[in-house]
Amino acid sequence: MLRPLRDKWLALGETKSVLGYPTRDVTATADGAGRYATFVGNGSIYWSTATGAHTIFNAIRTKWTSLGAERSSLGYPTTDEYAVSGGKRNDFVKGSTVWAQAKNTTTVTYR
Repeated sequence: MLRPLRDKWLALGETKSVLGYPTRDVTATADGAGRYATFVGNGSIYWSTATGAHTIFNAIRTKWTSLGAERSSLGYPTTDEYAVSGGKRNDFVKGSTVWAQAKNTTTVTYR
């Protein structure tokens, strides 16, 4: 596993973390500028030299990948997924995505 991805996974608790076990080898991103790993816990770690390694999960990951992942208008994640009032959020190079639990909706905001 690429060291920054491995280090992030280890820091989160490896197989005991919400990510769990990897589902396959580390893969190059479609734009070729980064790498990612997917895990059984419906999450991924994405890495690029510009942004570092960050987690992305569930509805936010689904929305981001449907937009084109790192090649989307959002770019790479710049934060791990984190809790906000009523849901979860990830920040990206060019915006953010918020999942609202009550409505089960995902909203994208561009900078």
